[in-house]
Amino acid sequence: TYNSSPFLLFSLLVLEERNCSDPGGPVNGYRKITGGPEFINGRYAKIGTVVSFFCNNSYVLSGNEKRTCQQNGEWSGKQPICIKACREPKISDLVRRRVLPMQVQSRETPLHQLYSAAFSKQKLQSAPTKKPALPFGDLPAGYQHLHTQLQYECISPFYRRLGSSRRTCLRTGKWSGRAPSCIPICGKIENVTAPKTQGMRWPWQVAIYRRTSGMHDGSLHKGAWFLVCSGALVNERTVVVAAHCVTDLGKITIIKTADLKVVLGKFYRDDDRDEKTIQSLRVSAVILHPNYDPILLDTDIAILKLLDKARISTRIQPICLASTRDLSTSFQETHITVAGWNVLADVRSPGFKNDTLRSGVVRVVDSLLCEEQHEDHGIPVSVTDNMFCASRDPTAPSDICTAETGGIAAVFFPGQASAEPRWHLVGLVSWSYDKTCSHSLSTAFTKVLPFKDWIERNMK
Repeated sequence: TYNSSPFLLFSLLVLEERNCSDPGGPVNGYRKITGGPEFINGRYAKIGTVVSFFCNNSYVLSGNEKRTCQQNGEWSGKQPICIKACREPKISDLVRRRVLPMQVQSRETPLHQLYSAAFSKQKLQSAPTKKPALPFGDLPAGYQHLHTQLQYECISPFYRRLGSSRRTCLRTGKWSGRAPSCIPICGKIENVTAPKTQGMRWPWQVAIYRRTSGMHDGSLHKGAWFLVCSGALVNERTVVVAAHCVTDLGKITIIKTADLKVVLGKFYRDDDRDEKTIQSLRVSAVILHPNYDPILLDTDIAILKLLDKARISTRIQPICLASTRDLSTSFQETHITVAGWNVLADVRSPGFKNDTLRSGVVRVVDSLLCEEQHEDHGIPVSVTDNMFCASRDPTAPSDICTAETGGIAAVFFPGQASAEPRWHLVGLVSWSYDKTCSHSLSTAFTKVLPFKDWIERNMK
């Protein structure tokens, strides 16, 4: 026993030499054994012991997350530190983010002025205020240092930013301001101060197509698509349309979404002349207004939800929504622009190939006058509060017959989103008895203004 004692003592000394001393936890953090044996006497670690490092809330680890006790009695890697930092906020693909060069922000308070006035410059210079040091240490990907500023802008000129343009990393680990997002600019046509109506492209004009099921006409065979109406694009996934365009006539039966499609960026009436810039999109849902009356065509309004987002471009943009209070003049005096395709156009007519989206200016006709006008022609009609009548403005150029188009009506004025005038959706062509386009009878439109809240609830 005596002879073997020195040997045992030597072995224990070698073992102790090979142990690693406790590396301790970083300031504002802690360490934890995550592999291998526990510490000996709470101070030493055996070879193979793995220590992991963690930071307290609002701090981020810079350096090695794990260190292993090696055979030479040293820990692998370097001791990490905990740094005040913020996780980068998630942003959409439409937002561009820029990290601003690191600079220390300074604030002026009333006390700055008080102290500078109360003390002589000499005294202040003898005890200068210490400037905060710029942060050190590398952060893992997706984190930014305390007081870092991120600047945001929209990647496309067709979008505008909501939320903060600049956000700062705070001591709490959170970011100042509101998360930015980009939404399409509505109701704006580039480089057009006083839009001419003829041959005009309206980027929010949507062509609504229906697939034939059992109709057999000379030009319509089963499974063919035919143009039924115009709708208005109000955001990347939402189109506002007259309810009668997407239901079986005289019923509230909604046409199957598979038998409906929308075409954006269309100009020529003839589908063979459609340009490459058009987007043909499928419909995922039809939302009919619950008060729609298919007999009187009261509340003749519906929403189409698109399966895929519309790609916003020069030719495809949404129109703004407005409420009655946004109109600067009374609705009766408003000049309204109506646009649409001739849905009754004869494919075989010589002018069909060159027929385009048509537009013209109409003026509102008093509802009572509109009813009397129809009564004089032996047609009893009821103009409800959800409708307005309008007839062609003889002083303005026009190539549209509203009785032949399932068109949309828009007005150009400053809205809530911008002081700059924009185009706002105010109506949808609903019904007309002016069969010969003599303009002797007014056309009835669905008022869109009263349904602004309902539309916006379904735009999300």
